[in-house]
This record gives sequence, structure tokens and C-alpha cells, in this order.
Amino acid sequence: MKLFIYFAFLFLIGCSCSDEKPNFNKVEVLQMMLDGDPGLEIMVPKSMAEPLVVCADYLPPCKVGYKVKINGMEVVGLYYESQKNAYKSAKSMRGYHVRNWAFDQVKGEPILERFFKKPLNAHPVE
Repeated sequence: MKLFIYFAFLFLIGCSCSDEKPNFNKVEVLQMMLDGDPGLEIMVPKSMAEPLVVCADYLPPCKVGYKVKINGMEVVGLYYESQKNAYKSAKSMRGYHVRNWAFDQVKGEPILERFFKKPLNAHPVE
């Protein structure tokens, strides 16, 4: 009986009680974006000293920020280690959110709003 209780306890500790889906890495997000727009342009900084996205400008600060052009319009993608922080960031800027990513400069652009809803399944955060 003690052995059964011990294994039941280990099972309860080991199982995840969260329904949170796994995070996306940058390759997965990039592939989804390329599926939606094969002409996607990834922007790169002129030098390492001048990043295109300053993570400290966002609350909470992102881990890494990227800029891409979709249909000629710039979008900022912010990578977070936690889905909670990505949601908070999207809420603070009234942007879009999907799992551990937040996107800025999407709201108010119907083409971008449709783009982020379909291939990425991202949602606006008010």
C-alpha cells in the first residue's frame, strides 16, 4: 500500500497541471510567417552596436527583438521566455500575442491584422 501511495505521489508531482501550449522558437515563428508571405523580408541592423529593436523599450523587456517586412510594412516581433510576459507586453502596447511572442506595429493595419490571425493564430490584446 505504501508503494502505491509513493508512486501516486510521484505521478502527481511529475504531471504538468498547466494547459499552456509549448513556446515557439524563432525558427518556428519564421516558418509560419514565411508560409503566410513567401516574400517576407527579415531586416538586419547596420551594425551590432545599433540593434533594430531595443528590448528595454518594451514592458516587460523582451529577450530578443526582430523586425520584418510583410507586404512592405514593418513589424516588430518580440521573443519572451515566458508566455505570461509576452502577453503582458502585447497588452502594454496593444499589440498581438501568440504563446511566448508579442508583435508591435500590427494594430490598425488590416492586411497585417489578417496576416497575424491566419498563419500565426495570433490575437490582439487590448
